[in-house]
Amino acid sequence: MIWKFKEHSILNKYNEETPCKEIFQAVCDEIGSYYTQKGWKYARSRPKITFKNSELKIEISFWSSGSNTPGEFVNLEILPNISSLELVKHYKSQDVKSKGYILSFTDLFTERLDNKPNGSKIIINAFGEKIETINEHRPTPEIKYNKNVNLYGLSENDFIKLIEFIESRVNIWIERINDIDQIDTFLNKLTDVTKQNLIQKDFGKLIKLKFPSYEVN
Repeated sequence: MIWKFKEHSILNKYNEETPCKEIFQAVCDEIGSYYTQKGWKYARSRPKITFKNSELKIEISFWSSGSNTPGEFVNLEILPNISSLELVKHYKSQDVKSKGYILSFTDLFTERLDNKPNGSKIIINAFGEKIETINEHRPTPEIKYNKNVNLYGLSENDFIKLIEFIESRVNIWIERINDIDQIDTFLNKLTDVTKQNLIQKDFGKLIKLKFPSYEVN
């Protein structure tokens, strides 16, 4: 993938006095530009990209932070929600209203961490950087994919990594939702608590609807 910022974008040249909100908006505009080329919709005023087909609706909202610091830190928070339109249709046939929400950032950005002692936690950001911590009061070892990104100093190469992060953690579900083997792999990477919560909610109902012979291990 190759990406160049828009010719007149402030991302090509800014300094420590550039307002954080301008940097945030410029990055959201670049994300919006990338995804509109792929058929998504982009809402600029409250930055959000939306994908919809006959099966799924994916909404990814982008928030910033009151802790932004000019010249140092501009936060981008990635907040996805995935809805099943198949499930909405199924509920409607039973006269039940539902938004069909099946996955959110709490499910998409956390995995079980194997072969580590209790309390272990690895945090991986969109650029692949890792931080490992241990907290003895946290029972389950886990991996957290950090949904927050510091945009200050973002390069075009960093932007590509940001897009790849969104694709691999969220948009992969456009194809994965029809592949029970991939769904099974996903579930088996979750912590036991997250997996049980998902199975008991609409995600589990959708899996039973699409793959009635599948049994969760």
